[in-house]
Formats: sequence, C-alpha cells, structure tokens
Amino acid sequence: MTDQREKTSEEIEELLGEAEKAYHALRLEEALDLYQKARRLEPASFAVHLGLAKTFTRMRRQKQALAAAHQALELAPRRSEGHAILGTLFFLADQNEKAREALERAIELNAQRPEPRLTLAQVYADLGRTEDAENELERAQKLIEDIPERQQRRSLQAMALHARTYKNLAEGDDKKAMELAEEIIALGEANPHASCLAYANLGILEARKRRYEQATEHLEAAFRLNPYFYRAGGVLGRVLLVQNQHERAAEVLEKVLDLTPDVDGAIRYTYGMALAKLGQREKAFSQYRQALDKGLRSLDGLAARWKMIWLSRTGRYIIIGLLLAAILAWLVLARPSPQLITLVAIVAVIFILQRIMSQRG
Repeated sequence: MTDQREKTSEEIEELLGEAEKAYHALRLEEALDLYQKARRLEPASFAVHLGLAKTFTRMRRQKQALAAAHQALELAPRRSEGHAILGTLFFLADQNEKAREALERAIELNAQRPEPRLTLAQVYADLGRTEDAENELERAQKLIEDIPERQQRRSLQAMALHARTYKNLAEGDDKKAMELAEEIIALGEANPHASCLAYANLGILEARKRRYEQATEHLEAAFRLNPYFYRAGGVLGRVLLVQNQHERAAEVLEKVLDLTPDVDGAIRYTYGMALAKLGQREKAFSQYRQALDKGLRSLDGLAARWKMIWLSRTGRYIIIGLLLAAILAWLVLARPSPQLITLVAIVAVIFILQRIMSQRG
C-alpha cells in the first residue's frame, strides 16, 4: 500500500510539473487536461485546485476559476496563493474592493511573494490610488531582484513591467505604456502571458491612433499567444472590419465565441457586422439578437436593432415603402425644381452603388 501511495504521489508530481510548464507556455488546453488528470488521482490536492483556478483564469472562464479557487481555499485557507488567485479573479471582473481585500490577505499571509503585490498595484491604479500603486510596485521589484533563479526572476520582471504599463494606462500616459510594452516583448519567452498582454496593449493603443496596420499586427500576435483572451480578439475583429478584411474578422470572432461563448454582447455585435458584410444575413440577424440578449446598450444597441430591421425582409420593405412615400410627398407638396430632382436622383444612385460595392467588398 505504501509503495502504491508513493507511486501515485510521484505520478501527481510529474503531472503537476508538466501542467505548470504548459500553463506557463500558454498551452492552456494541455495544462487543463493535465490538472484534471491529477485531480482524478488526488481530489483533495491544494496544488491541483490552484492550478485549475490559474488555468481557468487565463482561459477567461470566470465561474470555473472561482469554483476552483474556493476549493483551494477550503483545503488550505492560510495559503497565500489561494487568496492571490481569488484577488486576481475579482480584479478581472472589475470588483476592485473585493480584489483589494483578497490580495491584502495574500500579502499578510506571505509578504515575500511579489505576485499579489503586482496585482494589487493594478487594483490601486484602477481606484486612483497612485501612490499606493507605486509603493506596491517598488516593493514587488525589490522582492523580484532577490530571486536567485534567473528564469523565474525574468518571468516576474516581465509581469512587473506589465503592472507598471497598466498603471501608466490608468494615468493616461500612453507613450510610456507603449515603451514598457515593447520592453516586455523584448524579454521574449520569459513570460508568454506578459507578452500577450503587451501585444494587446500595443494593438489597442495603435488602434486608438488609427494606425490600423500596426494595430492588426500586434493584436494578431496577442491572439496567437492566447486565443482565449477574448478582449484582444474582439478588438482585432473590429480593426479588421475597419480595414474591410471581413472574412478574417469573421474567422477571428467566430473562434472567440467558440472558445468563450459567454462573452459580452459587443463581440457578438461585431461578429454580426462581419457576417452581414459577407452577405450571411440570417447568421448576422441571429448574432445581433444574441448581442441584445447579452445586454448590448447605448449606440451599439440602437444600431443592432436598426440592422435587425434592415436584415428582415418585411422590415426592409417597410423602410423602402416609407422612404418612397416621403419622396412622393416631397415631390407633390414642395414642387422642387427639375435641377433639384436631378441632384437628389444622382445622390440616391451614388448611395445605392456605394452600398452594392461595400457588400461585394
């Protein structure tokens, strides 16, 4: 029996080692499979549930990540790592006060771990507590510098640069944020997750400046590294639409929705736009409907409703009928000159031709 336990323990350790490597390299499906195999061997392992929580977090599966994190905390309530991953999950869900409490608890239990401090610095940045954010970054940096193992030190240095990038973005210093993102990418394979975040930040910043080719290049790199990072995929889809790359936009957004079907309505709305451009009216209509069901609001919500009416054959006929009635009323009541009628006709023809060309493009 003892020999069997030792064999099982060795097998679990091997699985956990391989899972950690896959997790670090962003081979998330492989990591998830390995952690689940380890869980079947040892259901009450803190390390297993912590690994599952971390992996689900990077896959943006919030509910599953929370369940695994709470399970880990039940098994070891005084382990700093459990509170740290819980804080990260709250931070990603924009629940900053809950995130702050969990991360401060993680630091209280183990003040020598830099990771909770890096996340807490980002939480403070969101809360506008700039000085507190800077203090946590400096403390984390000192802890990282004291790490003897080079690979681990470089990996955490990349995450420290990302946390500082986040702080710069919160403060509106886009130039400095871009410089730091470039530094992260220069670290190469030290931390693929940090590189993914850096590429995404660069892509979003370039898109804001309407430098769409550069934005596409960076966002494609982020999406290759982690296709589960749906925010990067969603922005990439929009940028591709702006560049009239409708097929690629639809391909990217379809993959985003396949991997993370519970994403917000904005991504489904963008996917609907791509499908409409490709002439796939029924699929586009379905995506607009689902986007509204997800709570799409503001101008996008109004646009989605308008597009649904236009994509509906009955709705389209009603709109055309109303437009023709308005034109007829204008001709009868306003009695415009022949020159004005000709001008309106030319504008209408140009508009129709533009619509036809855009649908073909």
